[in-house]
Amino acid sequence: MLLDVEKGTSCRWEAGNGLVFYKEEEALTGVVKIADKVRKDVSLVFDDMPEVTTDVAALGNYSVIYGTVGRSLVLEKLSKSGQIDLSPIEGKREVFLFQLVEAPFPEVSSALVIAGSDKRGTIYGLFHLSECLGVSPLVDWSDVRPVKQERVVLTEKNNWVSKEPSVKYRGIFINDEWSAFGTWATHHFGGVNAEMYEHVFELLLRLKANYLWPAMWRSNFNCDGPDLLNAELADEYGIVMGTSHHEPCMRNGEEYGLVRGKDSVYGNAWDFRANKEGILRFWEDGLKRNGGFENVITLGMRGEQDTTILGESATLADNINLLRDVIREQNKLIRKNVCEDLAQLPRDLVLFTEVEAFYYGDEETPGLMGDPELDGVTLMLSDDNFGNLRSVPTEEMRGHNGGYGLYYHFDFHGGAYAYDWMNTNYLPKVWEQLTMAYDYGIREIWVVNIGDICFLESPMSYFFELAFDMETWGSSQPNKTGKFMQQWIEQQFGGAFDDEDRKSVQEILDGYTRINHNRKPEVMNSEIYHPVHYGEAENLLKQAEHITRLAEELREKCPDWALPAYYELVYFPAIASMNLQRMQIIAGRNEFYARQNRVEANDLADEISRCIQKDRGLMDELHWINNGKWYGMGLSEHVGFVHWNEEGNRYPLMIKIEPANKPRIIVSKSDSSTFTEGYHWTGRPLDVNDFLRPDVNEVNIDIACGSRMPIAYKITTDCPWLSFSKTEGLVTRKDVLTITINRSLLQDRERGEVYIEAPDSRVQLNIWGEQADIAGLEPLTFLERDGYIAMEAEHFVYKHNVEGFAFTKLEQYGRTVSGMKVLPPLHDFTLAEDRPYLEFRFVAEQEGLYWAEYYLAPSNTAYTDHKLYLGVQMNNGEVHLENAVSDRFRSLDTSCTEWVNAVKDNIRIHRGELPCRRGLNVLRIYAVSPSTGA
Repeated sequence: MLLDVEKGTSCRWEAGNGLVFYKEEEALTGVVKIADKVRKDVSLVFDDMPEVTTDVAALGNYSVIYGTVGRSLVLEKLSKSGQIDLSPIEGKREVFLFQLVEAPFPEVSSALVIAGSDKRGTIYGLFHLSECLGVSPLVDWSDVRPVKQERVVLTEKNNWVSKEPSVKYRGIFINDEWSAFGTWATHHFGGVNAEMYEHVFELLLRLKANYLWPAMWRSNFNCDGPDLLNAELADEYGIVMGTSHHEPCMRNGEEYGLVRGKDSVYGNAWDFRANKEGILRFWEDGLKRNGGFENVITLGMRGEQDTTILGESATLADNINLLRDVIREQNKLIRKNVCEDLAQLPRDLVLFTEVEAFYYGDEETPGLMGDPELDGVTLMLSDDNFGNLRSVPTEEMRGHNGGYGLYYHFDFHGGAYAYDWMNTNYLPKVWEQLTMAYDYGIREIWVVNIGDICFLESPMSYFFELAFDMETWGSSQPNKTGKFMQQWIEQQFGGAFDDEDRKSVQEILDGYTRINHNRKPEVMNSEIYHPVHYGEAENLLKQAEHITRLAEELREKCPDWALPAYYELVYFPAIASMNLQRMQIIAGRNEFYARQNRVEANDLADEISRCIQKDRGLMDELHWINNGKWYGMGLSEHVGFVHWNEEGNRYPLMIKIEPANKPRIIVSKSDSSTFTEGYHWTGRPLDVNDFLRPDVNEVNIDIACGSRMPIAYKITTDCPWLSFSKTEGLVTRKDVLTITINRSLLQDRERGEVYIEAPDSRVQLNIWGEQADIAGLEPLTFLERDGYIAMEAEHFVYKHNVEGFAFTKLEQYGRTVSGMKVLPPLHDFTLAEDRPYLEFRFVAEQEGLYWAEYYLAPSNTAYTDHKLYLGVQMNNGEVHLENAVSDRFRSLDTSCTEWVNAVKDNIRIHRGELPCRRGLNVLRIYAVSPSTGA
């Protein structure tokens, strides 16, 4: 009977021992194989493998009936009897019905019916059952084990019709796979073959993905199965296959090297002009071989080994004409060998690197835009290899009938630098860029370069969640990455950790990925963060040590059954990343203190050595833990790059000093490069001006030892408005003296003298203090001190919105506290009379021009006009448009220092001038160009 809630009918379905799966003869073989994987999931939960029957009469009281619309007699029967309604899913793409049915057949009290609109819809529905039972999509890939249960009860509240995915094709590119992924695949499966791809396909389908660019460095997807077994298995499971940006017509990059030769029918030159007949035959044979499978066929051509198609002497017109000829011939081959109606066949052209310029052309040379050969072809735009979109479609371009795709990077091997080792993808940044792509109509294909997959499972899960459901996670729902991560952690570790410990897991994942994102491990070095200035290195060191401590504590708490997953998903990437960050910070401090001849430098050198040994020890542990499941992963070089790749990379220097023979005390502000030893003939006083800032109430002073013996010291002063954390001590390495101010005892601006006295030396500190006179100032009015005024983007006093567009705070975005961005990001306000703006207030100590630095996201220009404008207005004067990039700016051009610095530092700092008046000033920052954010 049909479920009738109004009449009080309630269907109750239990999963547990005795569960039976019904398999039809008409069922697609790939769907049946997935059903068997779900049966295995059930056995992990209940320690009992469900039976399979092909006889309706043999179904038990609690059964699973699954099928695909148009391929299932049982679904037709249930539909005709009115027990299920298939109309909500018929004709839809990758949609499933998940419904409890009361008494579907005699002797069957209830059944769970899973009906898919197509093959993938059925598969997604089956894996939805696994998730209802508490099985993670990472159960196979990362050994995430579900909590054991005696039964799971579902009611009509669990009935569900899924949505169509937001993005049509959603996939990964396994790339840069040697040495890690390739070693892992060879060690466990004998190669990058079908036995290995079985696990990749399962992972994709569990994450509701459907598309793959296969490994391509030393791999040949269509030969390594062995033979076509990889492609056949993908087609059976419903994985749509593509090839990368430089592998057209379903031929992998490695293939031509295998078949070329002087006497080969394919010729011996990857040259469309000189060897046109051979190249066309090579492509045609690829289309004949793979054309019967479900594919997205890549068009175009690049040079061998992913290089430019023509030499440096070729003109833009030469390249465009060649590519136009290539695409025309490829379309002919596709019509002849795959499908006469090209409109029925998915094709794509990846506008990556220089190909983007060939598409747009320039003022003198028309590009490929609007060429009839691209009719119906998905144009895949790209990021700059570092997670920043290179361009988005203009309003005029959005009418292209093939739609747009996106090639995005979570991993990259190339210039400006490679990052192949660890997860460096911070979700708020991923959200900001991908939702912008979607809002601009990039919805046909999303593929992310995932490198080795390992350690990138959390951003990959988020990538597919966004691609599947933009209604829940898109730009209309900002600041929800934390909610996603909370759900993801619950999915992986809900039974292993309690609520507080899961919060710690989230703190670990958010913390280490943000630090890695700000400066990726490969290009982190001892000079990135100053050892003492502004306390930036100290703060980062504390964060790294805190994350490390949390991860170690949770490892001790983690139950044995959950430890492998915790190790691979959380522990190893966090511990290894933070160890590398600590190593480089300590190396910077080691050199800095060694130049002052502090004894502490020797301890720091020893700590660097321990970090190096830990880096190597962690790799060894990764390769034997969990019976060596991840053997080979993590092998990418990752320390101290001096070029774009690992060539010449090195661990940091370890510097040791020889202490002085006589007592030597070294005194400095803890955050200052200036120091003194205090001898009466060379000593100089240290000026401490920090208390002139109203927000500073404590100052730390380093008292360091520079000699072979400990040094006794004492603190003296006659200044009543200062107090000290200690008044004497014996320093062997370093003591930190904290000086605190009591402003109530100050008359106005005063100077106090403090002396640190030791044998043969007397250090004088001149400490300035001032009453914090901020009476009458409005909240969020910022003061100038020490020649600086610093304001966070979120510290505006007023926000002006334009109908439909508003500056929105992006929490925990960027290098500081947060970011501000206009959402939705669709409008160009260059010519608008009314623009959104943020208003800030500050007090300048003098009249004149001040240098201004604007901390912006490292965004590229939205269009090809190289304009990244923001509007700046001082004190209701004229609004000046400032371009945050120069006319020489080019993303992906490693000779462009603007771009290189932005992707290394993950920030763009734009500098300009502000005419300020003495006293209160009002600054407005206007939104102008799309994608500009602060």
